Amino acid sequence: MDKKTALVLSGGGAKGAFQFMAEKYAREVKGYRWQIISGVSVGALNGMMLAMEKYSQLETLWRNITREQVLSGKLNFWTLLRIAFGAKSIYSNAPLWKLIQREYEPEKVRADLRVGVVSLQSGQMVRFVPSDVGFEKAILASTAIPILWSPVKVSPLYPEMVDGGVRDISPLGDVLDSAPDEVVIINCDPSYPPVRIEPHRNALDIGIHTLELMMNEIMVNDIQLFMQINQNVREAAVANIHLHNRRGKVLKAYTYKLIEPDEYLGDVLDFSPATIRMRMEAGWEKAKQVLG
Repeated sequence: MDKKTALVLSGGGAKGAFQFMAEKYAREVKGYRWQIISGVSVGALNGMMLAMEKYSQLETLWRNITREQVLSGKLNFWTLLRIAFGAKSIYSNAPLWKLIQREYEPEKVRADLRVGVVSLQSGQMVRFVPSDVGFEKAILASTAIPILWSPVKVSPLYPEMVDGGVRDISPLGDVLDSAPDEVVIINCDPSYPPVRIEPHRNALDIGIHTLELMMNEIMVNDIQLFMQINQNVREAAVANIHLHNRRGKVLKAYTYKLIEPDEYLGDVLDFSPATIRMRMEAGWEKAKQVLG
């Protein structure tokens, strides 16, 4: 029986370059192949490309990415005026939508792909898979950081959807129900609150960093809960005791690897070439350290 391996990809905006390079090391050097891929935010975008095995296209994207490929618009007086009169965001994600439309080919999806999106109506996380209506829009919605980008209408049932990282920065729950043999988690931020040395530039900068801190806390709690439950299951098994979840299903102990940076990798909207290169190098080196 083939080994079932799951890849979990967090959010992190432009820090997805770290994520991409860590995955590349796992795949090219250690021979990992993903049967299940679950992602939120930039993890949904990376996951889409990986599920289609568009490895070279994804590398080209990250090595050549610019801010203009992802968003358009800028913060100025006229933007604030539009918001005062009802605009729902500062930037437009039209460039990113074009990228998704260009790259997504459902017939090429090889892995069990899941994308997490949050409904502004219910406040709940909603999981989308390629067979769902509006899956392409769900990928876009999963990257729609509130205030920065407008909510996305995925379908009539889901008219206002936003970044999955708002509720689930590290979407472990989406893969554990499939009982994989191994889980590889690639997060874009360290487990401790990201330390920022440079002063904040403006109110928007403060808002973005505050959101990062909130998402980081969600990620830390998610990962720590998973590791604690995993340890409890292992210890109970030694005593021949089986633990169950709320639905009565027997819990299993998972083999897992956690790859995350040792330090803060910068702003989610920093697409400068030097910063992207730094993040890619950090991703490769951290994966090498964790996976051997």
